[in-house]
Amino acid sequence: MRRASLIAIAIALLAPAAPAAAACTIGATGVAFGAYNPQSASPDDSTGTVNVDCKSTDPAPTVALSTGLSGSYAPRRLTAGSFSLGYNLYTTTARTVVWGDGTAGTVTQTLSGGTISGGRHLYAQSVYGRIPGSQNVGAGSYGDTIILTVTW
Repeated sequence: MRRASLIAIAIALLAPAAPAAAACTIGATGVAFGAYNPQSASPDDSTGTVNVDCKSTDPAPTVALSTGLSGSYAPRRLTAGSFSLGYNLYTTTARTVVWGDGTAGTVTQTLSGGTISGGRHLYAQSVYGRIPGSQNVGAGSYGDTIILTVTW
């Protein structure tokens, strides 16, 4: 019988700073899964947010997410030293469509809705994360870094 381990997990969503002349600015809050129980068969779900602020006259922005440090979408990998934990990021709460760069079965996300304020269009899009259950990994602080690419 294995003892349950608590695993702290966070995914940083990095939005590079836009040049001063850029029409849009981007930001993000990371996906923080908290403690993961490797003995649980249930998936561990969490969310983060992508924020985009554009001139209201700009076309709707499209956001792509990188593979992270693992270099793969199938699945992405959180790491802690030599340990690795599979996870992925999705476009909806159903967590069936992987949010990526449009390759390897992934899709990009064109933002819609949002609010218009002071001549600016403000978008906030959720990022839905999932770690499948029953992954036998050691205790540690797991993480990954995802780069956002926004086009408009």
